[in-house]
Amino acid sequence: MIIDQSHPISWTRVERWPDGRKVMRDPALTKPFLYHMLEWRYARMIFETNRLRLSPVRAWQDPYEQWWCDCLFNRPGPLSEFQPYGSCWTTGAHDEPRWRMAGFGPEKVTPIVRIRVRVDAMVNAAKGLIKNNAGSAFLGRVLYRDAQTLVDLARSVSEGSKKEVTRMAATMLLHKRLAFKFEEEVRLLWMEKQASEEAVYISIETNTFIDQVMITPHATPVEIESIKQQMKPFGVQCLTSGLLSPPR
Repeated sequence: MIIDQSHPISWTRVERWPDGRKVMRDPALTKPFLYHMLEWRYARMIFETNRLRLSPVRAWQDPYEQWWCDCLFNRPGPLSEFQPYGSCWTTGAHDEPRWRMAGFGPEKVTPIVRIRVRVDAMVNAAKGLIKNNAGSAFLGRVLYRDAQTLVDLARSVSEGSKKEVTRMAATMLLHKRLAFKFEEEVRLLWMEKQASEEAVYISIETNTFIDQVMITPHATPVEIESIKQQMKPFGVQCLTSGLLSPPR
């Protein structure tokens, strides 16, 4: 596998079981918090069910992600037998364009909120997942490459690289085109052989896993009050973004 060594992805083993299941963390992920924007109705489901959803990467709607998965998994080779699942986060906390991109669109039913999670809490959740599931979890930052480099990386996956195939798959899925560099993306990835579930769910204690909820600055006063009232039973800090507030 040929990787650009000027900005390599490496892995630190957090936990490994005798049967091979493991949790790996990117040591370059040094910021303490991860953020994820989603509609309030979906965030509320996380609180109500105490579950974090990882969706099949091959089913992600982004045309680029579909192309990249085709390059990696939909051809003969050591990755073809794996079904990757993932959840996308960011280390970027202060960004008006991020709120705008997430918050507008005809399909939005409820306002956007941003949940905040400590990196260590995410790692611990992944450790819990491998206790009852035969797979491996990886938490790492995304690296951004030009399109030709991505094509070369996909071609470099060879039959001779089977020993650490889950690590190779995770490493490949932490590459995106340079155009997305502003996202500062971090991914939690789950690798499982021949899985066909609609999603993989991680059991969490939501009121300790999520330590802050922030409401979009584009929400109406009525929406803000409704979300804050619904959040009260969970005991998690709930704030409204002051990004669009006039200066004091």
